[in-house]
Amino acid sequence: MKLSKLSALVMSTALVAFASVSSFAQETPHDASSVSPVWRTDVTGSFTQQSSLLKLVPGGQAKNIRLTGINNTQYLDFGVRADEIVSSATMDLAFTASPALIPIRSQINVYLNSQLQQSVPVMPEALGKLYRTKVTLDPKQIKSNNQITLEFVGHYQNICERPSSETLWLDLDAKSLLSLVKQKVKIANDLARWPAPFIDTFTNNASVIPFVFAKAPDNETKKAAAILSSLVGKYTQWRGADFPVYYDRLPTNGHFFVFATNSSRPSFLSDLPLADGPQIYMMDAPESRSDKMLVISGRDESDLVVAVKALASGDHVLIGDKLPIKDFKEAPDRRAYDAPNWVPIDETIAFSQIMQYPGQLTSRGYAPPAVHMPMSIAPDLYMVGTGGLDVNLKYRYTKPEGGDQAQLRMRINNYLVDSVNLSQQSSSGEREMRLPSFNGPLATSPSEALALAAQNDLSFEVVYRRELSEGSPDNCKSVVLLPHQMEIDPASTLTLNGLFHYAEMPNLTLFTQSAYPYSIFADLSRTVAVIPKEASAEKVTTLLNTTARIAAVTGAVATKLSVVDQATEAQLDGKDVLLIGEMPITLPDFKKDNAEQLQQAIADTLQGEEVLQPEEILFSPDGGVGAIVSLQSPFDSDRTVVALLSEGQAGSYLLNEQLKSPSSMATVSGSVVIINEQSMSDFKVGDSYTIGDLPWYHKIWQTMSNYPLLLVLCALVCAVLVGTGIFYFMRLWVRGRAR
Repeated sequence: MKLSKLSALVMSTALVAFASVSSFAQETPHDASSVSPVWRTDVTGSFTQQSSLLKLVPGGQAKNIRLTGINNTQYLDFGVRADEIVSSATMDLAFTASPALIPIRSQINVYLNSQLQQSVPVMPEALGKLYRTKVTLDPKQIKSNNQITLEFVGHYQNICERPSSETLWLDLDAKSLLSLVKQKVKIANDLARWPAPFIDTFTNNASVIPFVFAKAPDNETKKAAAILSSLVGKYTQWRGADFPVYYDRLPTNGHFFVFATNSSRPSFLSDLPLADGPQIYMMDAPESRSDKMLVISGRDESDLVVAVKALASGDHVLIGDKLPIKDFKEAPDRRAYDAPNWVPIDETIAFSQIMQYPGQLTSRGYAPPAVHMPMSIAPDLYMVGTGGLDVNLKYRYTKPEGGDQAQLRMRINNYLVDSVNLSQQSSSGEREMRLPSFNGPLATSPSEALALAAQNDLSFEVVYRRELSEGSPDNCKSVVLLPHQMEIDPASTLTLNGLFHYAEMPNLTLFTQSAYPYSIFADLSRTVAVIPKEASAEKVTTLLNTTARIAAVTGAVATKLSVVDQATEAQLDGKDVLLIGEMPITLPDFKKDNAEQLQQAIADTLQGEEVLQPEEILFSPDGGVGAIVSLQSPFDSDRTVVALLSEGQAGSYLLNEQLKSPSSMATVSGSVVIINEQSMSDFKVGDSYTIGDLPWYHKIWQTMSNYPLLLVLCALVCAVLVGTGIFYFMRLWVRGRAR
């Protein structure tokens, strides 16, 4: 009886299993809305992340999205961290459609990684007013790098339509959102994943990576931490990075870095084996199901420096959960102005050396959008009349159809440089283009006239012109548009020539935009950071955020940075100085005189002189205040000091919030910037000085050009001298003839 029951149970189980397998094998494609996430045992609780669709437009600077009959496609890019999976994805579309559209027949097709997700019909209630709808995306098709495609199919009459009609349009509202329900994934302890999961290079978000020390770090440990933060900045680039600092306690969440020596380590690493040399571990974070910690370990503080330098060098094979460092050879100092992210002067550089990814210079579509290529150069370049940017451009394009026209246009920072009409007989060409020369320093604002800047955007576009006529109902003309393609050959070259290195200082615009003058030597071999011995966690964060910001500009790691806790002439002579600390005086107010007092107080502090507090204090720093001050080094007239100062924790927070993003503070100028909760105020105070190699005759001209009356006076003096000389010469000549 028992055997019979057991046999029946086995048969029933087999039938159920067979039915399940058969059902799975016969599964048909279904709508994305019915997709449920795969159940996994290595994930943690879910959270929702929302992003504006405008922020997902390539470049991240779009202010609106308009789809038309010709420009009917919009691409949106987004990424997912290596330690996350997406269990649900939806798009909240808010759009306004042209009142002339035919409902239902007009639609928006939504694709995810080239796979159709949903076709959204334009309903009658969407014509001429804001309309909202939700689109569900299949989470199984989401990868690390993803692309959403919005395709507009518009109709405004039943026959004889013209694709270029002004009535074919649809505007996507800024309220449109992408919502992703994510879950954290517990990944294996494998250094082969580096820089994941610690550094986020897939999304547009800043990386937030806590640094943990056993106590306030000494100079060597600060140096090791600064090198590691600059390595992070090299990876994150324009995204930015922030480094909260903890002393002997665990961060609340997220992956983090830990520094430990045999004699000084956080309490939660008390069981870590004693190191016999520089070592790097990837370990599970205590009290977390998914977070990881990167442990920089060594016998002493000098081992920590060697470990992070070895990691930054990229010469070691990363595999497994531990990397012992042996036979490390340090690289020589970098040369001036050889930052990897900068285009050198007086050298011919191929576009392939500047491109960031394959296909960057290719464009397709009925109206191919412009292709963009960022180009960074040294910020202290000074152009004279003979200098300029020469471009040898090689290109390919689809031939214009009979009677049509096409034109290639080159722009720099959205200013037109040159254009050329394209031939109908060929599909390729080559042209020499030149940026008109100008006299003076690089542009620091987009509002300035056509000129080079430290960060430039080179763009190339082919515009096709075609006359389209829809005819009439009695004589309908059919129009078939073929997609075009334009390619800029990566073998194209550019050359910067006739430029010199010359800058008038102090100039915080150069510091905030290009980390100048520290970026001259990209490994910071000519930079020394001065930070108190018992610096607070917030002050150490200031150091780390600053070095990461510099590396984001240069693309190099600060392996040669020096860190000291006392400002002495022997240590600071011949060096550019980063001074980090508390405000030496309490500011009475945010005015020019107070900015000058602050600058003088810093100079006195560096020279060991007594700093006098203002007699009348009208400002209370309870809300927090930070400051960035630049001045000539009191130890070397060719060197610069930039002081990063704050008043208390609130002031450090305000300062660090600005430092963590390389694009912040781009509009500041002068020599002193004061940051409070409401605003930033900048002032030009103190004595000016110059650094660089501008020839003497150009220096004279540059000085004279700033004083027009003096220039006129010199011209008059020269005219008098020349006239007098001619007068005496003519008298001598007449006397000679008279004899």
